[in-house]
Amino acid sequence: MTSGETIPSGAERRRSQRIPWSVVIDIVSLNPLLKFHDRCATIDVSNHGCQFFSPFPFKRGTWLRLTTTDNRRNTTAHAVRSLLAQPSVPRFWKVGVELDNPDNFCEVEALSPG
Repeated sequence: MTSGETIPSGAERRRSQRIPWSVVIDIVSLNPLLKFHDRCATIDVSNHGCQFFSPFPFKRGTWLRLTTTDNRRNTTAHAVRSLLAQPSVPRFWKVGVELDNPDNFCEVEALSPG
């Protein structure tokens, strides 16, 4: 990087379009030391990841299995961040994950190529 270059931030650094999309998915921790299995609702999705509401924060790098509630699709992802959804509500987290293999996991028509 030269001295005049800047690091892209926000939407500029995204590899794929983020779509506001709410779908319920099953989340399971793949870490044997972290017992977590719950149904969570996505906030937004892209071909490289998604963000969902969770009653539990995940450390960066925690591996998870995401499965659609109809069991048609599943994938692995790792946590990128966990932020309080609202500072006044400490029991609700927004968790961002990156998919292990980029894919239209939630089958959102707007994310399909072409």
